[in-house]
Amino acid sequence: MAKNADAKRMKILEAAKRRFAHFGLAKTTMAEIAQDLSFSKALLYYYFPDKNRLYASVFEMAVDEIITETTAKIEDANGVCQAMDAFLSTRLQIIKDNYSIFEYAYSLRSELPPDVEEVLPKLFEKEIQQVSTILRKGIKHDGLVVDDVEVTAKILLISLLGMRLGILQEVKSLFLPPSKEEFDYILGLQQKLAKIFLNGLKS
Repeated sequence: MAKNADAKRMKILEAAKRRFAHFGLAKTTMAEIAQDLSFSKALLYYYFPDKNRLYASVFEMAVDEIITETTAKIEDANGVCQAMDAFLSTRLQIIKDNYSIFEYAYSLRSELPPDVEEVLPKLFEKEIQQVSTILRKGIKHDGLVVDDVEVTAKILLISLLGMRLGILQEVKSLFLPPSKEEFDYILGLQQKLAKIFLNGLKS
C-alpha cells in the first residue's frame, strides 16, 4: 500500500514538473495536472493540499536533480578544472531546463513559502560540500594548496553565484532572474572566474 502511494505521489510530481516547466505556476491548475494523470482532483488534493505545496515539492525535486547530476559529474571528472566545469555547466543546464520552476522561486524572493525557503539553505550547503570535493580533488591530483577547504569552497561558491551581477544592463535587472539567453554568458564568466581562482591556489 505504501509503495503504491509513493508511486502515485511521484507520478503527480512528475506531471506537475512538466506542467510548471512548460507553462509556469500561474498558468497551471490542479485540475489540469489531475487530467494529465487521469486522476480525480480529490486524489490530487489528498497528496497535496494546495498548488503551493505541490510547487514546493516539485522545486525540491528539481534541486535534488541538481545535486544528484552534479555529484555524478564531479566524480567522473579527471582533474580539478574538468570537475569544476562539469559542476557549473550541469548546474546551469538543469536550471535552464527547469527555467519556469526556478524563475517563480526567484520572483518571490523575500516572500518565499516556508516549504520552498527550507530547500534553499540545504542546496547551498550541499553545493559547498560539492565544491569542497572539487578542491580536495585538486589538492590530491593538481597541486592545489588550501588551508581551509570548507571556507575556501564557500568563498568560491559565493563568488561564482554572484557572477549574475556581471551581466546586468540596468538596475531593474537586479530584481529579475537571468533570461534563457544569458545563461551561456553567465556560464562563461563563471568558468573563467573558477579557472583564475583555482590557478591561484596552485603551489
